[in-house]
Amino acid sequence: MNGWQMIAPAYSISKATLNAYTRLLVRRYPKMCINCVHPGFVNTDLTWHAGTLTVEEGAEGPAMLALLPDGGPTGCYFDRTTMAEF
Repeated sequence: MNGWQMIAPAYSISKATLNAYTRLLVRRYPKMCINCVHPGFVNTDLTWHAGTLTVEEGAEGPAMLALLPDGGPTGCYFDRTTMAEF
């Protein structure tokens, strides 16, 4: 389907949109630290409790990014706690 996943295409499109919006915000607010993070496949209601990570494990990346010091990375995508490619 033109490169889009056949399973949950709305989810895939929403993630691509979030990544693009992150880049837009970074350009609009260059003095702010703005990143996006994928917390992993977390065991929550959203994943019908099929996730392999605990809520605490899923929170590691967002918490790490929330606590970045001034001058930390901005405009990046993180897969849990690791900087990754968009």
